[in-house]
Amino acid sequence: MQENTTSILKTFSIFTLQILRMKKNKYLIIIGGATASGKTKVAIEIAQHLNTDIISADSRQFYREMSIGTAKPTKEERAMAIHHFVDCVSIHENFTVGDFEQEALKLLDELFQDKNCVVLTGGSGLYIRALCEGLDVFPDVPAEVRANLNADFEKEGIAFLQKKLNILDPEYYKIVDKNNPIRLIRALEVCISSGSPYSSFRKGSKAKRPFESIYIRLDWDREVLYDRINRRVDLMMEEGLEEEAKDLFPFKGLNALQTVGYQELFDYFEKKISLDEATELIKRNSRRYAKRQMTWLRKDEFWKGFKPEEIEGMKQYIQEESGVRNQE
Repeated sequence: MQENTTSILKTFSIFTLQILRMKKNKYLIIIGGATASGKTKVAIEIAQHLNTDIISADSRQFYREMSIGTAKPTKEERAMAIHHFVDCVSIHENFTVGDFEQEALKLLDELFQDKNCVVLTGGSGLYIRALCEGLDVFPDVPAEVRANLNADFEKEGIAFLQKKLNILDPEYYKIVDKNNPIRLIRALEVCISSGSPYSSFRKGSKAKRPFESIYIRLDWDREVLYDRINRRVDLMMEEGLEEEAKDLFPFKGLNALQTVGYQELFDYFEKKISLDEATELIKRNSRRYAKRQMTWLRKDEFWKGFKPEEIEGMKQYIQEESGVRNQE
């Protein structure tokens, strides 16, 4: 009798959970992974399965002028599923993570009118976190402060920014990506503008969202991933990355261009290194970036890891978490 009662209660609990999930509003399916991990391909397959759209959270794919070096989805791939936030702004526009958060939330509100699920993909952890959890509120920064810090970086290099941040905000300095000049400059401009440490504005609490997030992480053996990165850089060079970077060289001081794949070629154009050295540096810096991405993705337990070929497993996981099979 007790076993029957337990079985009935268990069945009732599962049924109740399914009902609650059916009543849950909407789901954002996040496909995360390191650079060159195949996020675009997987995101398209999941989007097609769910008959839905894809939002890019790759902060460099936003820019129209940067294509080869950012590994944007091709025209053929974009024809297979609608992609948002690809080629949406110019490198000459100031498009911040806050702008992305607000515009993406507005877009999701529209998409969720007739869709239960939307796919989000990209390797920019800050942008994923902004959309899913919200951003901390920081003070306004005068344009001249940002301009001065960019000039300092151009003249003195990244070591100058690291040293200055360690003085102004040693707490944040311990956890920031010290090889990312954009993050260093952002923290410094807040410190300088407000007179307070950047870390003092980081509340750490999550914003409420009208959707639930389902996190899928693409896992690769490190050596295999590094080989994929090396081969992708070679392919980018064959496709004309040098020429693309040459067109962008006059604007090398812009924030959008402080990124792997362009900075190394800018050094080549300035005759600081050879083309072969630039290519090898792009590979090395891309591998280092991938390592940081993998560390970030694995520190949070809510990410569910899959091998890239385990598409059916991902579909099953999405169904289990959301109750959504597909969207006709």
